[in-house]
Amino acid sequence: MFLVGLEGIALSTLFFLFSGIFLQTELIEEEWYDSIESVIQAAIGIFSLLLLALSILAYRRTGLKKIIFAAIAFSLFAAQLILGSLEESFGLLEETPIIDILSSSMTLAILVLFFLAIVRKSD
Repeated sequence: MFLVGLEGIALSTLFFLFSGIFLQTELIEEEWYDSIESVIQAAIGIFSLLLLALSILAYRRTGLKKIIFAAIAFSLFAAQLILGSLEESFGLLEETPIIDILSSSMTLAILVLFFLAIVRKSD
C-alpha cells in the first residue's frame, strides 16, 4: 500500500535524510557515541519540524486556535536544538551563561505553550 499526500512525502523525505546521516556517520571511531548523539539530535530536530508542519496544516483545516500554541512550541523546540547544535559545533557563546539561560527559558516557554494548548477552552 502506498502512502499518498503529505504523509508519503514526509516519510520519504525523512527516510532520505536519515539514510544520508547514517551513511556519513562513522561508528568505528573512538568517540562513536558522539556520532550517535548527533544522529539522535538530527532526528529530534527533523521530527520537531515535521510536527510543526503538521500542526500548521491542522490549524488550517480546523481553525482551532489551540493548535497555534502547539505550533509555536514545536518551532521553539526546533530553534532550541539548532541553538544547541551551533554551540556544540562552532563553540558560539561557549564561555557565557547566556546559552544556558536562553535554553532554559525556551524549555519553560515550550511547557507553558503546551499547557495553554491543553487547558485553554476551544474558541
